[in-house]
Amino acid sequence: MSPNTNPEASESSRTILPLAGQKAPRFLLFVLALTLVAIASDQFFAPILHTTSPLWATAVCILLVWRRGETVVSTKDASFSLAVSKARVGAFIAAHILFVLGVRSLTEALQPLAGPITLGGTLFAALKLFVLAPTLLLLPVGQWKEMLQSYAPESTASLVVLLTFFPRRVLEALWPWYGQVLGQLVFLLSRFLVPGLGYIKNLSPTLAGPDLEVTIVPGCSGINGIELFDYLFGLVVICDWNRLQKKHTLFAYFAGLFAMFLGNALRITFFVVLGNHGLAESIAHFHISAGWIFFSIVFLAYLALTYGWMLEKRKPPSEVLAAN
Repeated sequence: MSPNTNPEASESSRTILPLAGQKAPRFLLFVLALTLVAIASDQFFAPILHTTSPLWATAVCILLVWRRGETVVSTKDASFSLAVSKARVGAFIAAHILFVLGVRSLTEALQPLAGPITLGGTLFAALKLFVLAPTLLLLPVGQWKEMLQSYAPESTASLVVLLTFFPRRVLEALWPWYGQVLGQLVFLLSRFLVPGLGYIKNLSPTLAGPDLEVTIVPGCSGINGIELFDYLFGLVVICDWNRLQKKHTLFAYFAGLFAMFLGNALRITFFVVLGNHGLAESIAHFHISAGWIFFSIVFLAYLALTYGWMLEKRKPPSEVLAAN
């Protein structure tokens, strides 16, 4: 459907991005790019809003929509048109300006909430995601529904990135409980190979062996491995997006997070075992750099096991010809 070109329409309601038909990629890429620029501008003019989650989520959505290619929006509404009006863009810009001005005026009050793992800090972290809200003003509700239906996999992937990528703050908040689970798991795995191994329960638990004591601090939470997994898994998904079974890929992502957590427990177990069998000095010197190597090996092993399962099963040429 062609956009409204009624010469009697007011200037504010004329479309600024008309597209012939209902081919969505160029249109949606414009909306997403506008959102990305607006978010970056908000964070520039109000530094207290800085957070990478909405930037990553929007950027990933842009890349996946681009990889998806041309898609026809299926709609029964004859008046449906893919276009953004000047009035809606104006409202979008005004909403961002008002949000930034409001945050800047409250910077002194909000500053104590930035950083600490408290209820107020968590609420403020959630407030930072509000930079995405003005994007809803760019399209009517009906068009957003059509877009979300047509690009459901891309929308889901972006939501996963927004809520789960680089969860350093979450791990820091959960450390008093997660640290104990990690420490107990490492102790159970190590005690049979290190006679006389003891477990000291603290906020940062300690495994006391005859030759080496290993204290599991928040830096040992495995966050570096999770971030590495997010980067590498995201790269694979973007490159192979059109070949992937989306449900399998979503499951593989969350299973991969668990695999990295388990891999981190095994990594610390190796340090405890090897450090108490004559390699204490080597472990003390190389445990940080060895972590990146270990996490990379875990990721490659996991990808080798799941990559084929994530791919779409292609029909043999004979079946394709028979279907045609």
